[in-house]
Amino acid sequence: AYTDVHPRREWLGAAMAAQVAPSPSVLGAPTAASEDVQEPSYEATEATETTKILEERTEIELSDDIQHLEEAPECPSPAGKGDPKAAAAAPSPAKEPEATLCGIPMKWMSLLLLTVQTSGQALLIRWSKSQSTPGQVPYLSSTVVFFTEVLKTVCSIGLVVLESEDVGTAVNTLVHHFTDDPFEVVKAAIPSLIYTIQNNLMFYSFDKLSAPVQQVLYQMKILTTAGLGVLMLGKSLTATKWGACFMLTVGVAFVEWPRKSPQAPGGADTFGSDQVKGFIAVLLACFTSGFAAVFIQKMLQQTTASIWVRNIQFGLFGSIMGLLVSFGQDGHKILRDGFCQGYNVRVVSVIAMNAIGGLLCAVMLKYAGATLGCFSTAISIILTCACSWALLGDFSPDGLFLLGTFLAIAASLLFGLGFPEWLTSRFSSK
Repeated sequence: AYTDVHPRREWLGAAMAAQVAPSPSVLGAPTAASEDVQEPSYEATEATETTKILEERTEIELSDDIQHLEEAPECPSPAGKGDPKAAAAAPSPAKEPEATLCGIPMKWMSLLLLTVQTSGQALLIRWSKSQSTPGQVPYLSSTVVFFTEVLKTVCSIGLVVLESEDVGTAVNTLVHHFTDDPFEVVKAAIPSLIYTIQNNLMFYSFDKLSAPVQQVLYQMKILTTAGLGVLMLGKSLTATKWGACFMLTVGVAFVEWPRKSPQAPGGADTFGSDQVKGFIAVLLACFTSGFAAVFIQKMLQQTTASIWVRNIQFGLFGSIMGLLVSFGQDGHKILRDGFCQGYNVRVVSVIAMNAIGGLLCAVMLKYAGATLGCFSTAISIILTCACSWALLGDFSPDGLFLLGTFLAIAASLLFGLGFPEWLTSRFSSK
């Protein structure tokens, strides 16, 4: 509205000059008819009255415009130019909406489902082992790993087809990502090889250490994953998050701390050569686990392929590695009793649960990150112990278990959400 005031004033001035400009005789210039004193003519008198009317009308219109500008709200200039306050108050570009499932962000939904799946998987494996028929040939864990990778690959192919909404489009997508950039495909073999090494290290450490000690030491993968995330992904963890990592490690250590058992032989344990070898094996397993998790997360963040296409690549290489390990580790048993020896409904359930865990792990790495995945694993250990006590009756919680549960849950909330706002505001106000 303000920009219309000056043009209107200029237009009125031009109109006044053009329409009522007095002739030379009005200005008193001499004419050929007479050079004496000349009286104002009728035209001059009319022009003077018209000029007064236009000036009065102009003042009225200008006062109305100024009053309108004073009452109107201030309009910021585009992008806040020339006005720092307006620039600061300008709205920021809209962010992409966060992926959700049933109204819950995928970050927390994937962690919740993975935690439940991990606990269910552990309980199912223990149930399948304990319910084996006496005298029946037990199933081979290496073959279960192989079939898990195969099933995970098949499920990922189905999800790619569902995502593409057409079989032809899905085939073209897979051909594109497998042929256009072979180097990216070869990179998928790296985490598969690392996980194979990790599994061998885990079996070796179980031979040298007791299961509780091994589980306590293996929780150091939380620290290695966080540290490798800083080095490989350029992440910066605050002091609060580092404190949460150590808090979780202490909590899980309390939960998995070796308990005295009536069946255990007396005498103190000695930290001999086997314990040193087992400790080194666990350390290497922690580093390989953290490196593989962070490497997969980096691949998922830097690729144009969908998470399911990447999962197909991981599954194919994982199947090859699993097949090689099966014959390398249990080749003589496979040749004697068959590849699927000891299989039943319970074993098939274990394979299905493991495949679901592989898919959830890929989703978790995409939306939550590898470090939060370690927290999910830690909480699942506590949940497994609680379910074992409530359902199987082979575990009795004590004070250390309750303390460790509190520390692990508090650390998980502290790492993901930080300190409560009411607490930080109270300290900042002081």
